[in-house]
Amino acid sequence: MFAINPGTARGSHIRVALYACISDGSDPQAALDALQTYATAQQWTVTAALYDVGPLDRPKDKRPGLTRVLRLMEEGRIGGLVTPSVAHLTVALPLRSRAAGGFISYAEVITS
Repeated sequence: MFAINPGTARGSHIRVALYACISDGSDPQAALDALQTYATAQQWTVTAALYDVGPLDRPKDKRPGLTRVLRLMEEGRIGGLVTPSVAHLTVALPLRSRAAGGFISYAEVITS
């Protein structure tokens, strides 16, 4: 999996999932809304919006939202993932299998 610059892969035919790990007590919907706005601006089709609550270093097997996102990528149901930063995925990198063929876009959105 690789990160791309915003705008290098645009178009509504690109299916993505949104994912955030909420570790600071903020509203998960606010984070997902910001990621949705970013994905829409790229003209991507959002097919899933998932989040986990807890510390960013929580193991992947304790993060059902991340597990589901990775499964969607491995199954080829999405071609990319939109997340605020690499910190939200560190416990899952490097990715394996078919997920490695997708892309990650770091929206770097600020929610508060």
